[in-house]
Amino acid sequence: MRRRDYQPIYEKRHRRQRRWRRLGFLLLCGLVISLGVWGWQTWQQYTQERLARYPIHGVTINQDSGYLDFQQLAKHNQFVYIQATSGATYSDNDFSNNYSRAQGAAVKVGVMHTFSFSSSARRQIHHFEQTVGQQSGTLPIMIAVSYYDQYNSSNQAMATQGQKLKTLVTALEKDYQQGVVIYANKTVLTQFVRPVLPNQDEWMADGHLGHYGSPVRLIEYNANGKLSQNGQSQAVGFTVFNGTKQQWAQFSDQD
Repeated sequence: MRRRDYQPIYEKRHRRQRRWRRLGFLLLCGLVISLGVWGWQTWQQYTQERLARYPIHGVTINQDSGYLDFQQLAKHNQFVYIQATSGATYSDNDFSNNYSRAQGAAVKVGVMHTFSFSSSARRQIHHFEQTVGQQSGTLPIMIAVSYYDQYNSSNQAMATQGQKLKTLVTALEKDYQQGVVIYANKTVLTQFVRPVLPNQDEWMADGHLGHYGSPVRLIEYNANGKLSQNGQSQAVGFTVFNGTKQQWAQFSDQD
């Protein structure tokens, strides 16, 4: 008699149970994957439907974005903001190159400066103007503000920092005559920016595609976006204009 005939009944039962467990595990994995794909597709559709409510789209770029084809970018975007400077000493390595190539595309161009709490307004103004010159685009200049290190809401000296930001904004508005928009998250806008610049145009950082009233003019809905061009993935931030095409025309022509 063959060996299998001598095997205890519980051993056969155990093998069947293992097979059923494996089958159940595979079915569960398939269900989880299917639900994940369905959830992702549903979320993508939901996002696209919300994006369709905003007629004006754009991106922010810096030297980490790599080499961009601005002609391709202009097919789906109406504007691009290019990082120029930060503080009183840093300049984006690709600013001039990006700015020059963007001029040939059917896209509105703006430039960006990152505010520094540790550098004076005078030094930041000088550095920005030395770097940018007349390459300031046609859109309002963007000044990015975010808390870092000891510079936050618990710092007793932040009122003085607010006046520094106000000085910087006032000087750039006067020198370039094309307006300034402040880019910051809700906390920084509420605690730091609005007390000194209550009527300033705002750009909501890391925002959601929901309702924002004045003075929010732009909404960044994906700070770590990826733009696919010529088989390459470029790092960009995705933003929409918070208004109609008519309002965009006014915002983008403030000379």
